[in-house]
Amino acid sequence: MESLGLIFCLAFFAYFPIAGISSILLARRIIDFGHQGVNPFVRVCWILFLLFMMFCGIVLIGLSILVVVFNQQSHLGALLLIIPSLILYSFTIYQESRCYQVAFALNQGDEYELPETLQIKIQSIRIFGWILLGLPLLVFLPIFISFLPLLLAFIILSCLINIFSLSKRANESELLWLLTVCVEKNIPLGPEIDTYAETQPRKYRARLELLSSRLYSGVSLSTALSETPGLVPQSTVVSIRIGEVSNTLGLALRDAAVQTSKYLKNESGETSGTYLAVYVTVVGTILFTIAGFIMYWIIPKFKKIFMDFDANLPTMTLTVINLSDFIIANFFLFLPIFSIPFTLLILIHMGNYFGWSNLRIPLFTTWFPRLNTPDCLRQIAQSISAQQQPQIALSSASQYHLWADVRIRSESVKNRVNQGENLWASLQHAKIISRSEAALCVTAERVGNLPEVLRALALSIEQRRNRKLRVLADLLKPVIVCTLGLVVGLFVIALFIPIVQLIFDFS
Repeated sequence: MESLGLIFCLAFFAYFPIAGISSILLARRIIDFGHQGVNPFVRVCWILFLLFMMFCGIVLIGLSILVVVFNQQSHLGALLLIIPSLILYSFTIYQESRCYQVAFALNQGDEYELPETLQIKIQSIRIFGWILLGLPLLVFLPIFISFLPLLLAFIILSCLINIFSLSKRANESELLWLLTVCVEKNIPLGPEIDTYAETQPRKYRARLELLSSRLYSGVSLSTALSETPGLVPQSTVVSIRIGEVSNTLGLALRDAAVQTSKYLKNESGETSGTYLAVYVTVVGTILFTIAGFIMYWIIPKFKKIFMDFDANLPTMTLTVINLSDFIIANFFLFLPIFSIPFTLLILIHMGNYFGWSNLRIPLFTTWFPRLNTPDCLRQIAQSISAQQQPQIALSSASQYHLWADVRIRSESVKNRVNQGENLWASLQHAKIISRSEAALCVTAERVGNLPEVLRALALSIEQRRNRKLRVLADLLKPVIVCTLGLVVGLFVIALFIPIVQLIFDFS
């Protein structure tokens, strides 16, 4: 299997990092300097390089399949090893094809800015590039975490991060209620924030003092919060900006504070997804540690005993022995597979701590444009309740929202509405709302209860989304438990049947 190891090293330590670096450089070049004025020779070289990288990915897929087909040791072990590699190769080829589309669009057209679809692609290309650049770290992650003391420390750290996440959400809710009371009672914000900061820990106090200093300098509350990220959810900054423009800042802050308090209550009561990830990581690590011990120490001695007695081993036992020999001989090739649950758990904790709405995740927001739909509907309802045009909400989102693709879509919808197109048709065209939701909004607009319907629709979308996630978690639990049980049963049966057969042969 030396050839498979060579392919593995070339992919993880050469192909993936080069693909990631080239993707990041291409995205950064276009973001910083635009897509016009590129040297034609550089453009041609870049396109040829991307075609070469796609060809290399196809070659790696072909070589991996050939190695598995002609493998003489364990077809099952080789198949288990090659499936994740094929997924990563396909992922990289897909990334290079997207880079090729963007590179081909260089120097095309008379406009300085790229079309909306390519702008969204650039954001996701940059994220994909960083993921590819970090893939070699998957080889080393299990080495540091798979030891039991470090695993215990990792579990304790996960619990602490959950506690800190709830504390951070509570601080956001507390600050919003403070701002709400100050605005409604016409109390100056700067002195109150300074007084409130004196009761907080040092790091959080410094950020509050930075916020108050910006307010003292005369900037608006929305601008100060936007320039001091992490104090409130980024979607709240958009709502505050709408309140400033429509002279309903107190109402906007109260709505945001109520919504944040509801999120805090739901987050403290519904953590099944995090617990499921912790369960899979801990149980899987313990299971594979025990399996590794059996493969390394028990099975070789087990095999020698039966060879000394010239006993014929059952097919299942031979399969487990061959699989064990293959994994022990090529253990380093399986390290990226073992690191997947740890990586997912780290990403989940990062999202819970910083808040998913406060992370730049164009990879998900590009594929799922409805992630921001509830906030968008509430912001439009806020503008209409203040007797203002919906374009105020769209303009605020296009300026202050953290997610780049949401800013692009909001700007596109605003331009369509300004050109005379219907608002709900524009939102449907941008995939923010569905056809049935657009029809409901049209009916509510005729009846005259549009703000109430928009808020109810946003709440319904969130509840439906949370219910689907809970159902998915409930479905995954028995699947994972049954899969782990099958692995344990395979080892037990494969190692127990030969012993029974040997006893009967000598009785």
